[in-house]
Amino acid sequence: MFLGYIHTFRAIAIYFIIAMHCIDVFQWENNKNLERILRISISNGTILFVFIAGYLFQHLSSRFQYKKYLFAKFRNVITPYFFISIPAIIVFTLILKRESVWQGFYDDPVWLQVLNFYLTGLHLAPFWFIPVITIYYLVSPALIQADKSSVFYYLLPILILVSCLVGRGGGQPLISFVHFLSVYSLGMFCSRYKMYLNDWLSKGFVIIIVFIFVILLWLCEYFFAKTTYTYFNFLQKIVLCFFVLGVLVRYGEKATHHYLNLVADTSFGIFFIHSYVLTAGKMLAHKFFGYLPSGTFQWYFLTTLITMLVCLGIVYAIKIILGPKSRMFVGS
Repeated sequence: MFLGYIHTFRAIAIYFIIAMHCIDVFQWENNKNLERILRISISNGTILFVFIAGYLFQHLSSRFQYKKYLFAKFRNVITPYFFISIPAIIVFTLILKRESVWQGFYDDPVWLQVLNFYLTGLHLAPFWFIPVITIYYLVSPALIQADKSSVFYYLLPILILVSCLVGRGGGQPLISFVHFLSVYSLGMFCSRYKMYLNDWLSKGFVIIIVFIFVILLWLCEYFFAKTTYTYFNFLQKIVLCFFVLGVLVRYGEKATHHYLNLVADTSFGIFFIHSYVLTAGKMLAHKFFGYLPSGTFQWYFLTTLITMLVCLGIVYAIKIILGPKSRMFVGS
C-alpha cells in the first residue's frame, strides 16, 4: 500500500539536506550566532533520510527477493551515482585536489583515486551517503531475519547508545553504517508497528510532548555543545522523526501540498544534483563579487528556496527529455 505520509516525509528530508548545504554558500563571520542556530536546527538531515529508508524497507519486506532487490537498487541508486559522479571525479583527479580526502590520497595512481572516490563518496559533499546505504542493501537479508524476531527491536536503546558514541564516519562507510544502524532499525520498528504507533504518535498531546523534547534537545546542544553533529543533535533529529511522522499521519492531506509532492517525487534526483547547483552558485558569486556573500537569514532562506526550485526544474527537464531512462541517470 502506498504510504502518502512517508512520501511527504521525503520532501521534508530533502529540504533538510539542501538547507544544510546552503549554509556553506555564505560567510558567517558577522553572524556567527545565526550560523550556529541554523546548523543546530538543520544539520543531520541524513537521519530523516535513513529513517525513511528503514521504514520503507520493512513496509515492503513481505515481497522481498534479494536478487530483484539488489538489481533495483543497482539500477535506481548505484547507476545514477556512477554517472552523476563522473564530472566531479574528473575535476578532483585531473584538475583540482579535494581537501576532504585523507593524507596520501593523491600519491596513488589516478585509477585508484577514482575507485576510492566511488567507494567513499568524498568527491562531493553529500555523496558519502551512497556507499553507506549500499551496505544496508548488501546486508538486507540479515535485516529481514532480524525483523522477523521482535527480540531485535529490544536492542534499539543499545544501538542508539552506540550511535551516540560512534561518529558519522567522515568518509569511512563501515563506521557510518554502524552510526546510522539505530536510525535505520528505528524506521523498521515504526513501520512494523505502524498500526499501533501511528495512532499514538498522531494524538495532539503526544505531538506537543514530542515537539517539546525536540526543543529541549535543541537547547541542550545550543548551551552545552561546542561542535555540531553531537549526540544532542543526533537525538534531536531522531525525536524530530517521531514529530514529523505524527504530524503527517494526523493531518494527512491537509499537511500535504502539491509542491511537496513534486519535491517528494524527485527527491533522489534533487539529492544527486544539488551539490553541482550550489557549486555553480558559488562560482558565480566569486566571479561577480570576488567573495562569498555575508550570511543573513533572508538571503539564506531565499538561496535554499531557489536551489530547491532550480534542482526541481532540472530534474523534471531531464525526466521529460529521457523519459523512463532518467531514473538511471539522476535517480528520479
